[in-house]
Amino acid sequence: MKVLIVDDSWIIRERLAAMLGAIEGVEIVGEAESPDSAVAAITTLKPDVVLLDLILADGSGIHVLRRVRGSQPALKVIVLTNYNYPRYRDLCLELGADYFLDKSSDFTKAIDVVKALAEERRLLAARVGDEED
Repeated sequence: MKVLIVDDSWIIRERLAAMLGAIEGVEIVGEAESPDSAVAAITTLKPDVVLLDLILADGSGIHVLRRVRGSQPALKVIVLTNYNYPRYRDLCLELGADYFLDKSSDFTKAIDVVKALAEERRLLAARVGDEED
């Protein structure tokens, strides 16, 4: 499962990459720190999952959601932010985010969500393989 990490903090990107890269079946395909680089990476790398911060260099993760959600309906978007306010949560979910998590309290939950998505993908691939036999 291909994962893209979008955050303006290189420390957070590095930490997420290390934690997610240790999950079986997960491949970190790229990182981005601005809305434009995130949209370009999503378009070219075609990740299955994006971990998306709201506050980015030169813009917002909300801008990323608005630009890619319609053209990438299968993409799983996990918003992971320090700005855990109801208005942001509601807007992100309305724009198509699959999860809205708080960095300060849900950081490991984001890792668990990616693990669960990877396991779901692995089981689905196994079922499809069994049906083809």
